[in-house]
Amino acid sequence: MCAISGTAAAATEPVIVSTGPVSIFDEIKSGFYSRINVLAFGIFQEPEMNSRLNPNNILEISTYQASINPRVDLNLDFRRLELGIKQRFIYLWQRWEEGFPEGEEDSLAQFYTNEWFARYRLMDELFVSYGRENLQWGPSVLLSSSNPFNKENGRNNPRVEVPGLGYARAVWIPNSTWAVSFIANTDEGRLGRQQGFGLNQAGFADGSAQGQNFQPGYAFKIDWTGDGKYFSVIPSYRENTGYRVGFFGGWNVTDALLLYGEGAHGDYGDFELLGGASYTFEAGPTVNLEYFHNENGCLRDRIDQCFLRGEIDSTDPMFRQDYMMLQYSDTEIWNDFNVNFRVIHNLNDQSDRLIGIFEYEATDHTLLYVIANGFTGSRDSEFGSLLNYSFFVGAAYTF
Repeated sequence: MCAISGTAAAATEPVIVSTGPVSIFDEIKSGFYSRINVLAFGIFQEPEMNSRLNPNNILEISTYQASINPRVDLNLDFRRLELGIKQRFIYLWQRWEEGFPEGEEDSLAQFYTNEWFARYRLMDELFVSYGRENLQWGPSVLLSSSNPFNKENGRNNPRVEVPGLGYARAVWIPNSTWAVSFIANTDEGRLGRQQGFGLNQAGFADGSAQGQNFQPGYAFKIDWTGDGKYFSVIPSYRENTGYRVGFFGGWNVTDALLLYGEGAHGDYGDFELLGGASYTFEAGPTVNLEYFHNENGCLRDRIDQCFLRGEIDSTDPMFRQDYMMLQYSDTEIWNDFNVNFRVIHNLNDQSDRLIGIFEYEATDHTLLYVIANGFTGSRDSEFGSLLNYSFFVGAAYTF
């Protein structure tokens, strides 16, 4: 047997390189994330001048808007602690060409924080947090009826942020099947303070939902996830609305077909139910169909009477009882072009809202977009009483 030489033997042994201890600075650096997104957009819209809800443009719906909106996201994940903030600046110019404010102009410049949070992991399965967040859940396109804090999900205009609310949360995730959250809505945050984007008819994230009538709210959220199925139940309480139980769930019937539902039931006759289905074609497009019923929705012939008689809940993104929605979406057409077409039909007053969302990824950092809204129906209907059409055109650059 041949003996192995010392040089050959040494070559077969692993080489250990000592890198030394990792400094706190290195930990902070590796856990830090930043993103800067600059949006610039313009809006052209035509208000309905002859409706009882907006005679002579008494609601002061501007004809033109132009804005620049830098958004800075900062996040730090350090050991058991995670910190995040979404700092914003907006400059908004408006001009009126319709009704009694015709010829007037106005502008505002404002720094604000849409979201921030501090989250601490007590153990691997349990963390607590406090801050201002935009908490979204549920499969529905129209609205999040199971959410007791804010039903507006922002999907009619994804370029305008849904305002963050103040929350204290504790989340326990014992395994991959179950998760339990306790959520306390401690303040209204940015809700009610959005300036320039007040009309949800125009497709913006409405800021009028709670305003001066805010009351703290509390909820448990219990989530179950199975094989191709999921279900959540959200019991909640708020002093001015009482007890409420929200729920949502979905079932992947096949790889292409998803059935889902969402809703809530509470005190004072509060009952909402949404049923929906989505089908994804082999080529990529997805079609969604939804029906939504709100037992407390207003059925009066004239939508202005619904407001005058106090029969509209300002927290609702839509005001009538029954709606149908059909959506067609296709992402990455020609790899860089995304489209979304949506029709919302009011079954009670036969008015419609037509939405087209077009996005073009011009470069890895640049997004161009157009969001068009058209409204049909009588001047006393929900969708026909405020606007005839609107165009939201802009660009976003991400650093």
